[in-house]
Amino acid sequence: MLICLLLALASPEGRARAIADKLPFAHAAHLEVRRAAGAIKDGPLRAAVEAQLAAPWLPPEAWAYAHPAEAAKLLKDRGLLDGALDLPKSGVGRFSSAPGGPCEDGHHGYPGGLAVHTWVNLQHARALADIYRKTYDLTPDDDTLAAAAIWHDSLKASTLPWKEDGSCGPEPKIAGTAAHHILGLASGYLRHLPADLLLVIASAHLAPTPGANAKTVCGWLQAAAILANGEPSTCPSHAPPEAFITNSADSDYALTGAAWTAYAARAPKGWARYDALLQDGNDVLFFTKLR
Repeated sequence: MLICLLLALASPEGRARAIADKLPFAHAAHLEVRRAAGAIKDGPLRAAVEAQLAAPWLPPEAWAYAHPAEAAKLLKDRGLLDGALDLPKSGVGRFSSAPGGPCEDGHHGYPGGLAVHTWVNLQHARALADIYRKTYDLTPDDDTLAAAAIWHDSLKASTLPWKEDGSCGPEPKIAGTAAHHILGLASGYLRHLPADLLLVIASAHLAPTPGANAKTVCGWLQAAAILANGEPSTCPSHAPPEAFITNSADSDYALTGAAWTAYAARAPKGWARYDALLQDGNDVLFFTKLR
């Protein structure tokens, strides 16, 4: 048993998990995300979100796993795939220790970064919802905002696995965007999320405004449906307010992308970088001290 434990800790995922547990702000963010998931009032939705946190990967019953060549052809025929279809293994990755983006030039590119990014996005969404309540007498649905914030980047745990040298990425693309976005939507189809919520999650990367943006969001939903079920979905004609709030709430990467890129350029490479982060506090505070 002890040997198995030591081997697990020596694996890239085990090392990342140990670091994420030691980073106070990352560990706290993960606990807050779990609390937010458990506080979702709608029972079936709460169960789906908690399942996604526990298993942040494309479920093995996805149609594309059994029919990879057919899935790639369907995507290419609709202009939703350039090159090969590179699907991550199902069952790989942990939400708590995943990075929030590529480790060299992304945002939150450290163990536990996904939890930090997710928690910040959810706080953004709720702050915006409060503004709209006070200004427009509009009451966005908190269950929807919480589920979307927790769900939409969750597949980074699978598409950005830790490597032996402490690096992660680059991430492949599907339908012109990072693969985690499409795979997360595909997971949503398989976990039977409502169509309106899938649209809200899809809108995190691009606001569903009329014209080209709406067409892009539709393409993402179609690509996800193909991977999940083998056939494209229909496109919704109207986006709820929560879709726009979710899009605006996913703006944390502007500051944190600059902060992490600056930190990664100055800190050691590989696992030593995350040991340094334990000493420096966090990348955003480090960034504010640069002159």
